[in-house]
Amino acid sequence: MSKFKLWLIIILALIALGLLGWNLSVTRSGDTDGKIVEDGTPTYKTQTSSTLAYEPTGLLAYRLNADDVQNFAQEKITWFTNPVLTTYDPDKTATWTIRAKRAKLTNDRMLYLYGDVQVDSLTTDTQLRQITTDNAEVNLTTQDVSSDDKVTITGTGLRSVGLQMRGNLRNRNAELIKDVQTYYEIPNESKHP
Repeated sequence: MSKFKLWLIIILALIALGLLGWNLSVTRSGDTDGKIVEDGTPTYKTQTSSTLAYEPTGLLAYRLNADDVQNFAQEKITWFTNPVLTTYDPDKTATWTIRAKRAKLTNDRMLYLYGDVQVDSLTTDTQLRQITTDNAEVNLTTQDVSSDDKVTITGTGLRSVGLQMRGNLRNRNAELIKDVQTYYEIPNESKHP
């Protein structure tokens, strides 16, 4: 091996080591010490998710399924695509399903539902059967539900439409606030024996 090739290899090796050292120093100086870096991308994301939440007493409170989930740890919010929330009573019976196109869950356990929100009763012992609206909010702790959009409530023998609604899924009630119109359906009873 000639002296020229030997010196060329040594110089290239030193340049490579210098670049490697410089790259490591830049990487270390950019270290965030375990802090969450928010650059607009989710901290984690998953597809076809099923989440179970339990009361402090150990009873199942709700199940939340979604096609797509994206969590943003810095903002403390989680986005769901096509969420389906199912609530349960203390007897472990499913009581309500709530569907929407998108939902946002905040750190204070508020679920904000966006697009074609539909709330369906799963029990037969309630007069309230279905609630539909464009957007709604559900407090997952108290099960309070509200909407400031046009709301349609369907119940046993009635259909009501209004511009705002407040209710509670646990208590199985809903109240329309403004511009309420209610239509009653009286069943035909035959008087023939």
